[in-house]
Amino acid sequence: MNKKLIFVFLLTFITSLLSANESILDKLDRIFKVEKLNYKGNTYITKNVNKLPEKDPFANLVNNNTLYLDYLLVNYSKHIENNKLLKIKDMKKLNNKFIQELKKDEKFIKLLKEFEYYYLNNNEKRKTEISFDKFLNLSTKFFAVTKIINNKYSVHICVGLNLIKETENERLPHVEAFLFNTIQNQMKENNKFVNELYKNIKKLYKINFGSDNKKRLLRAQGALLMLMFENKELKNIIISEYKKYEKYLPFKVKDIK
Repeated sequence: MNKKLIFVFLLTFITSLLSANESILDKLDRIFKVEKLNYKGNTYITKNVNKLPEKDPFANLVNNNTLYLDYLLVNYSKHIENNKLLKIKDMKKLNNKFIQELKKDEKFIKLLKEFEYYYLNNNEKRKTEISFDKFLNLSTKFFAVTKIINNKYSVHICVGLNLIKETENERLPHVEAFLFNTIQNQMKENNKFVNELYKNIKKLYKINFGSDNKKRLLRAQGALLMLMFENKELKNIIISEYKKYEKYLPFKVKDIK
């Protein structure tokens, strides 16, 4: 289903959801799961978001926001102790244990309640407010220059590998999740935006950032942040997506330009 139709279809479910007193919290075991991943001889536990069956009242809410929910799950749910969970061989028992722990995660559950509430209610008074500059600043933090390989910069846009934790004292989970969701979708669908990103990466090679790779990496990262902050295409995208869905989001952007 086209993500742009999410709220049209969502509205048809609001009355039935409220009358039935259903909640997204009743469906944690259907939405979230863990899997075992083998990599270079080691086994890891990964957290994942499932899509719901189309007939489920929460299907549009969840299925069109899997990246949003994935961001919250990876960055704001409690850290999984791999060794403890890896001892559970049966995958059904493993996931049951994971969901039990997730239900006790007060911070994550609070975020899910907010996510659900603002989709079903339009309450401007209770929303977190941020400036447009802060909004734009956070969007740039998803373009991470992670390493230099064969004299080439490696740039990642990843759910867990970003610069927010390293650079921001104040965390804004819903704003971060919305921006991650927006940028990832644009990377898949918007060739103009992808080309703009590549152009900015190429600009990094025009400047000699030094011979020491650690210092060079930091300087290149700072340069890319500024280039993306000034990039009109990124600005247009986050403004457009925000205006499209603003009354359903748990935050409000002030002085939007």
